[in-house]
Amino acid sequence: MVRPRNFDEIDVLRKAMTLFWTKGYEAASLNELLHVTGLSKSSLYETFGNKHDLFVRAFDLYREERLSVLNNYLSNENVYQGIELFLMALLNVVSKGCMTSNEAIELAPHDKEFQKMIEKDFEDVEHAFLNAIEIGKINGSIQSKIDSLKLARFLTVSLQGINVMVRAQTNQNRIIDFISIILGNLR
Repeated sequence: MVRPRNFDEIDVLRKAMTLFWTKGYEAASLNELLHVTGLSKSSLYETFGNKHDLFVRAFDLYREERLSVLNNYLSNENVYQGIELFLMALLNVVSKGCMTSNEAIELAPHDKEFQKMIEKDFEDVEHAFLNAIEIGKINGSIQSKIDSLKLARFLTVSLQGINVMVRAQTNQNRIIDFISIILGNLR
């Protein structure tokens, strides 16, 4: 007979996500994962599989939540303003930066499964920007004559650059100046 779980899977995933996001996949030890999640080794393995499987599920949760935040900003009727607010909000993110950026550098070059997940994440972000740009061009809040797909790709790549700079705790004025150039391409 299988014992009922006495923990919330999403809560456990969120705790694991925070550890992976802060320390990275390789540096997050099994003992640390057990400590932050409050799980026993057997519960972790029975529920989530191995460390890599737990990481993949935690990363999926991160992606879903981050895409939801992005889409919330992009749903602003004034798309330009929504993008501006989103980019400026990145300055207030704790110095752990973006889990996608962090793990794209750490894992994607060596893990083909994860590389596909990162590519899917980039595509989802690009698609969100593309949809918003198209709406913005229709309602006049985005006036750029640059091709919408190229503009969406520019924003996607720029977003990753900003995330790396935030993680590196660089001078915020450097990032603010960069954001002003990004926004200038939307006018």
